[in-house]
Amino acid sequence: MKIKLFSPSKIIFYVIAVCFFYLAVRYIGKLKDIKDLMMQMSPFWLLLTIGAQIGTYLLNALIMGNLIKKQPGSTGFYVLFKMSIVIMFVNQALPTGGLSGNGYLFNQLVKQNVPRQIAFTALVLETISYYAAIMLLLLFFYGWYLLFETHFTSVINYVVLLGFIFYTTLTILVLVLSKRRTISFVLRKLGKYGWIKRYIKKAGLLSLRNDNERISQMLRKNKRAILNAVLLQLMIIFCDVITVFALVKGFHIDMSFALITLALLLSLVIGALPISPGSLIVYESAMTYFFTTFGAPIHAALIITLLCRFFTFWAPIPIGMFLYRNLERALKYDRNKELLVKG
Repeated sequence: MKIKLFSPSKIIFYVIAVCFFYLAVRYIGKLKDIKDLMMQMSPFWLLLTIGAQIGTYLLNALIMGNLIKKQPGSTGFYVLFKMSIVIMFVNQALPTGGLSGNGYLFNQLVKQNVPRQIAFTALVLETISYYAAIMLLLLFFYGWYLLFETHFTSVINYVVLLGFIFYTTLTILVLVLSKRRTISFVLRKLGKYGWIKRYIKKAGLLSLRNDNERISQMLRKNKRAILNAVLLQLMIIFCDVITVFALVKGFHIDMSFALITLALLLSLVIGALPISPGSLIVYESAMTYFFTTFGAPIHAALIITLLCRFFTFWAPIPIGMFLYRNLERALKYDRNKELLVKG
């Protein structure tokens, strides 16, 4: 079996790997600062931070397992767990409100022999549930802020409004793109380009023109799955909140849980915008700004931001890149094994 070193997916991986290698080298000087800061935290808060981040990957795997369970071709929880780490890595590398990671997820589920229609439906439901969860939390904690806080800034109002517009637009976009007519139109247009046409054919995306359900049918048939997914997405976001909360308490900073949550949610809105790879500088600036706005000293806000980005962004990068290749090698091994059996 001929191995292609320069297929589109591999080229994208190589480009991302080179970019992040450059960024890692550029920011490597921060690792000593991060180590020194972590040594200042008590073991309890440090373990809680690490545990909360591992929890995000476990819950992501649980969501996908919940959406494809009892279906032919369903893959194991351990594989879904590895995928969830790679998805986080891809979403961080290419911030598009989660769409970049979901594109990878669909491709992987199909490679794992999950039927394309089931993978596509799971993808749509997982995406919608995430947008619903983050907008619910944003609405709740912004409402709390308006009721109980006395100091207001227009920037917070604008970011909240931007968040609702952004995630509502993405929700509409996902629903529109999941329609049979839209899929046919998009695939027809993209099929004019040679390498994209070959990828569409290889991935079997053409079958989605005929197999996908109406949106209303999809949502009606999966009400319980959507509700479970939204609840799990809320838990995932709260795992990130616990990560930041542990960092705040680990450095004895006096901030309420509600303000910590709102500051993180506002930072996530800015971080989801496709401004720069990994939202570098943009996310750090936003998070530092919101924590100082809510009363944290500037040096404390910088410490929280530095450590939070390490646990949620820098640390998963090498793990995500390793697991990306690990999953590819495992799939290649399985395909070669099948060919030998058939031969």
